[in-house]
Amino acid sequence: MLRRVVAVLALAMAATACGSTAAPTAGQATQSAAAAKPVSIKGADGVAVELKAPATKVVSLEWTYTEDLLALGVTPVGVADVDNYETWVTAGERVKGRTTDVGTRQEPSLEKITALAPDLIVAEKFRVGQNLDALKQIAPVVVLDYTGEGRGRTQYAHMRQTLKDLAVVVGRQAEADRVLAGLDAKIAEVKGRLEKAGKAGTDYTVTQGYTGENAPVLRLLADNSLAAQVLAETGLKNAWKGKGDSWGMTETDVEALKQVDKATLLYVASDKDNVFTGALAKNPIWQGLTFVKEKRALPLDPGTWLWGGPKTTEQLLEETAKALGA
Repeated sequence: MLRRVVAVLALAMAATACGSTAAPTAGQATQSAAAAKPVSIKGADGVAVELKAPATKVVSLEWTYTEDLLALGVTPVGVADVDNYETWVTAGERVKGRTTDVGTRQEPSLEKITALAPDLIVAEKFRVGQNLDALKQIAPVVVLDYTGEGRGRTQYAHMRQTLKDLAVVVGRQAEADRVLAGLDAKIAEVKGRLEKAGKAGTDYTVTQGYTGENAPVLRLLADNSLAAQVLAETGLKNAWKGKGDSWGMTETDVEALKQVDKATLLYVASDKDNVFTGALAKNPIWQGLTFVKEKRALPLDPGTWLWGGPKTTEQLLEETAKALGA
């Protein structure tokens, strides 16, 4: 009898102990397993960065990678140029008040970054040159390249791959798949809306405008740009056939718009420096353009960043659809 009582008590105690610590879900188990494994990424500079475990304290020195990390559910401990990020990149999660501003993208503060004790720094190849060695003294640095020039793939494909690469070093591969699936769904949705509204195949030109040396400067997006490539996925046709630089843009002036004046102009400009409603509005060349006279010069949200990741790409798709009445 005593043995039976002891056995029952032992079983009860075991059950209580099991109940006090819930078994991990499949997702938690997978994440824990991933967190325990070394990860690596080969940068655009050809240097492989290896970590003993996925990074949790990341400093981002470029807006695109800040957006990517946030989309993956990782809030960087440090971000370059926070105020301008909040102004120019309005898609996705916000960072102001949730991270430390570590200075400009061109000249980040080494002191601030050191104080954050990051386990990874993410930098852009064309900006980081003079600071790279100093940054490597603080933490491992992965150097990425937004344009993907020389990689044999489009900017759109490169943007998707960059998100996947970052997901590996922060242990968020499943989240990357989810984000990209959401982008694919958005493309299909916008394509359907355009077809339903009779806007499929519309000729357009996308530009960002700002004031430079007291005159309007226009960045027209060429076919090698992310914007043109993703809009092509919806069936829209880019009317601008000028040569784009490695970022996919042709920096020019109002004269160039004569080449596309039969198309619809989609433009982005800061509220504080809107050259389209300001200086250009009084310009005779601008006033004579067909898309101006026919009221087809259409604004997109001022915070629509044209050189970003999946979330800004989704925003571009939505803003374009709304501007075209779809």
